[in-house]
Amino acid sequence: MSLFIIVFILVMQFMALYMNEIFGKGLSGWVLLQLFGYAAGRIVITAMPVAVLAGALMTYGSMGEHYELAAIKSCGISLFKAMRSVLVFAFLLTAFSFWFSFDVVPKANLKFFSLYYDVQRKKPNVAIKPGYFYSDIDGYVLRVSDKNNETGKLYDVVLYNHTENRGNVDVILADSARTYLNKQESALHMVMYNGARHQEYKPEQGKPDKFSLGRTYFDSLYFRFSLQGFDLSRTDEKQFRHQIILPRRELVSAMDSLVELKSQTRAKFFDQLSRYTRIDSAFLDYQPVDSLAKNSPVANLYMDDDFFTCFRNEYPVQEYISTAIVDARAVKSYIEFMRKKKEDEEKTQRKYAYEYYVRHSIPINCLLFMLIGASLGAIIRKGGLGFPAIISIFLFVVFYILITWGKKLAQEGILDPLVGAGLPVIVFGPIAAVLTLQATRDAKLLDESFWLMVRDGISERLRAWRRKNL
Repeated sequence: MSLFIIVFILVMQFMALYMNEIFGKGLSGWVLLQLFGYAAGRIVITAMPVAVLAGALMTYGSMGEHYELAAIKSCGISLFKAMRSVLVFAFLLTAFSFWFSFDVVPKANLKFFSLYYDVQRKKPNVAIKPGYFYSDIDGYVLRVSDKNNETGKLYDVVLYNHTENRGNVDVILADSARTYLNKQESALHMVMYNGARHQEYKPEQGKPDKFSLGRTYFDSLYFRFSLQGFDLSRTDEKQFRHQIILPRRELVSAMDSLVELKSQTRAKFFDQLSRYTRIDSAFLDYQPVDSLAKNSPVANLYMDDDFFTCFRNEYPVQEYISTAIVDARAVKSYIEFMRKKKEDEEKTQRKYAYEYYVRHSIPINCLLFMLIGASLGAIIRKGGLGFPAIISIFLFVVFYILITWGKKLAQEGILDPLVGAGLPVIVFGPIAAVLTLQATRDAKLLDESFWLMVRDGISERLRAWRRKNL
């Protein structure tokens, strides 16, 4: 029951993001059922830990409320031993979640987003509204002033023919019109009555532009509009490539390919940059003047005051400076380009790494939430849909926020993908350990009577202090 409720809430929240692209396009009930089913298949792995928490919390809370746990403990059976069968189930459920997250969820993601892509490309149903310009039919714009919903007859019809892409050169005005759909031909048929057609003819090349305007009056005029794009056509699923649709083996292979691509980009960067950073070997052979023989020609050259004058006369210094400026600008542009490319590659690499780690972390939460639910239920001793449901909703909100934050921070590079994906485990792991320890020791930290006794003790001490001081 908990799993069904949580999956339903998450599916409704998820489908609300795509409501404008899905509804209003005349999709069949089977297509909508497929969309909701695939969405549930990709979300159930997230809802499973919280459903386990709610179920364990209500079950053990009810057992504690009816003193069944007390009867079990009175027989010498510890709480941990009483939870043994539930823990075995939790381990099996965790193993099932691992398989589900790596094999079923990628397929559900592929089916959902490929179907959503096709639904998004599908045009809405032909819905001609009075007073509005209807332009969903390729090459035509239609406007009507009034419409009889019972007979389907249109009044004061204006049709703009833009099939030649020359603007409003073909305009048809009619007093009324009737339309009907032919689903077999995927076409819309329209018969227009009592009107006129105004056309601007395109003159033939090489002939004078005479009689370029034409007007035709008609009693009835027939049009057939192709409705290609209004039907749902499916795209080959092999064309889709994303980290959320890859099974484990392909995901690991893609991560290795990204690491190799990053190394190749780095090597290519330094190889390309070396074209602009080479130093003339003549400057590397420079020696200080003191180390040269005073009578040597090189020493005399360096000591000559006219050395730089000779250098300017022999070599085109201005040309060297211009070349250096051009090379510096080229290096700057290339570094900016490679920096952007490096950031994109690292972002893609973080997305793939997060997807790999999160498929491991979410199933582990099934075990942690089972421990939290059973231990917390044994401590608070409240069953049913009251207090346990409130705690489950609170922990579910915290769990969902941690998943959302972890994904965002990991993909932005603020957190390591392993830490971002394992954020719920990092937070709920210590909580599960503390609550399990408290429950096995019969701690009364979360017992209502314990806090009532603490309140009464504090009140009694305050009254005693007042009597003594007053």
